[in-house]
Amino acid sequence: MIQLKLQVLQTRDWFLSLTSLLLLSSGFLTTPSLFVSASGIPPRIQHDLGHFLSPTALIVLPGSPRYAELAVRWQDGGRPNYGVIVVPATSKDVSESIKYANAHGIPFLAQSGGHGSWYGMSKLQDGMGIWMHNLSKVEVSHDGKSATLGGGLYVDDVIRELWAVGKQTTTGTCNCVGAVSPGLGGGHGFLQGQVGLATDQIISAQVVLADGRLVTVSDRSNQDLHWGLRGAGHNFGIVTEMQYKVYDATAKPEWSYEFFTFRGDQLEALYSLTNRMMRYQPAEVIHWSRWFKNMTVDPENAIIQYSITFNGPIDALNAYNRPIHALNPVDSFSGTTDYPGLAVVNGYTVDGYLCANGKGALSLYPIIVDDYDMPGTRKMYDLYNKMLHTVDAFAAGSFVLLEGYSWQAMQAVAAESTAYPHRDQRLLLSPLINFADVKNRTLATLATYWGEAMRTAGFGSNKRRSYVNYAKGSESLQSMYGYEPWRLQKLRQLKKKYDPTEQFGFFAPIK
Repeated sequence: MIQLKLQVLQTRDWFLSLTSLLLLSSGFLTTPSLFVSASGIPPRIQHDLGHFLSPTALIVLPGSPRYAELAVRWQDGGRPNYGVIVVPATSKDVSESIKYANAHGIPFLAQSGGHGSWYGMSKLQDGMGIWMHNLSKVEVSHDGKSATLGGGLYVDDVIRELWAVGKQTTTGTCNCVGAVSPGLGGGHGFLQGQVGLATDQIISAQVVLADGRLVTVSDRSNQDLHWGLRGAGHNFGIVTEMQYKVYDATAKPEWSYEFFTFRGDQLEALYSLTNRMMRYQPAEVIHWSRWFKNMTVDPENAIIQYSITFNGPIDALNAYNRPIHALNPVDSFSGTTDYPGLAVVNGYTVDGYLCANGKGALSLYPIIVDDYDMPGTRKMYDLYNKMLHTVDAFAAGSFVLLEGYSWQAMQAVAAESTAYPHRDQRLLLSPLINFADVKNRTLATLATYWGEAMRTAGFGSNKRRSYVNYAKGSESLQSMYGYEPWRLQKLRQLKKKYDPTEQFGFFAPIK
């Protein structure tokens, strides 16, 4: 038993690192132009554009020492191609860069985390990359209720700097993705049941529009764009700075967790129980699970790694978890940490293996539902199992992540008050298919076949809804932005008003 537990723990460490692949994808800041220049980058760009930029801004061309460092992305599939990379030091630098790009017909893409996996980004060729990471301000307000966050921050930056002054807020769950950008598409996180989605924390933003103008967006200025920014923001501009709600972290600093391992034949019992537990799931509790291959536990079938994370003492967590123990898991282990420590517990640290760039090709197939459809969940599991046995190239890096955050504060926000459309849905299920050879079209076709089959199964009898931050490019506008006719009508009106030439159109564009 001791040897088995060690093997399960080792597998857990490997897999929790692996699952950060999927969460990485919630960190995109993609704002490209659809017009692709045939003439390339002007040879005098460093001189001509540099004249308008601040002294510490950089203009980096291919072949220079820093180019490779700045151009790399987390995954190799669907990559944009840059003829120049601008590293702005101020919001004005971003504004001037876009004005220059527009004047010379250069497509552009702003990058914070560089983890977006929408394959349409590969249409950006010979373009301008705007590398945001020097916009890294974290400044808490005098009243302690908000903070100014720069558009180039990582999640890790925000968590560490806020925690150091006794504050916290909703961010993505993986520390090496962009901090600001997930909120533009919703932004799920550990605190969403207590304080709301990341998008609900946006008080105001400095946004560079398609024509290069820098505007303030809030409930008092450009109110219509303030609505659209919170759920579809990547369609309208580059966010260089946000005023963001923050909260006291000292009242409940302790987080407890427990991980369980189940075999596939326990699936129906486990997820039927999950549906029942979700009826009384506290705002401080998160249900997650992952499916992956573990030859030690089951040499034939994928296992289920199930976890409960709780913002509170471990005694209370133990009481909550008794029904799960009654299902006789293969093994379990538990512990306590603080909010910054959740990245370590879950394997999502900045220096972790999977925060390194260049991860081959990834295909994501996000599913949003309100509860587990039992026949559909079983079919999705069986398809995943069959895929692993059928395509060896997918076996090492492919998995399914099932996220069950608490929802109370998320659903307390009026559905019509922001562009995010899925507040009534509690679960995010995500098959991820990963393979190394990005040029292998046969594998790409197989990935699409298996991924879409799993996605269809996972929806069960539910309407198709997809999380835009995880989207790959095959999702409908309705599935990402909502089925209410007024939502798409309003978004299309905003698109026409703020981006009439569709400059921002390479990531889940509104049409």
